[in-house]
Amino acid sequence: MYFFETYGFDGLKNMGIDVALGVFSEKLNDVILRFYTWKVPTLSLGKHQNSDDIDVDYLKENNFDLVRRPSGGRAVLHWDELTYSVVVPRNHELFETSVLELYNLISRLLIEGLRRLGYPVELTEGKKKASTHVCFQVPSTYEITMNGVKVVGSAQTRTQDYILQHGSIVLIPHDEVKHCFKSTKNLDIPLIGLYDYQHKPIEEIAESIRLSFESRFGKAKTLSKEMINEVMDNSENLIENFIVNVGK
Repeated sequence: MYFFETYGFDGLKNMGIDVALGVFSEKLNDVILRFYTWKVPTLSLGKHQNSDDIDVDYLKENNFDLVRRPSGGRAVLHWDELTYSVVVPRNHELFETSVLELYNLISRLLIEGLRRLGYPVELTEGKKKASTHVCFQVPSTYEITMNGVKVVGSAQTRTQDYILQHGSIVLIPHDEVKHCFKSTKNLDIPLIGLYDYQHKPIEEIAESIRLSFESRFGKAKTLSKEMINEVMDNSENLIENFIVNVGK
């Protein structure tokens, strides 16, 4: 397993890096675990999510960024969170797992890492379908909850060369997400974050989760400077794919 951290990039760069890691992963023949944060609060849409209902004026007034993810799912407002991504190359044994099988594995490793720090998180078994644009309205199968409320929201995309799953580990929840859409401003969204239970430094949370992934994939290796340069350069060529043209 390879481990990579990048903190404070904007939404386009973050999505570009995730996909660039996917492209690069075949050279490594191993899983890549990445942690990252966001430069400013950023609304991300699922790959096929319609943007007609976005309140563009609200985003501009609050200096929120806007980006389209390469993965599916519904909208997430990335703010006070630790974001993770996991890349599986096509020549890895996990590439043959189903969507839910991989969700289950990754969620259980995240739970192990969070419980090590004392967070009372649980795995959701049942399937519930959100009825709005907002990802965190209800938990889906194999997502992670705390006190019955979704605290980690994840999405996955699959290509012929790699699988990418990424997700938001909420530290402090923000109901501003419902104001990002014209139709959800009065929506009642149950929200919770890890810091509602206890505060741990973001580095400590990332470290604990990394240890859980190491228990499954072996000691983490770091990317060399040359590898990082290749990934970062390629990410610049990819960012235009994640621009949101509102109304499309």
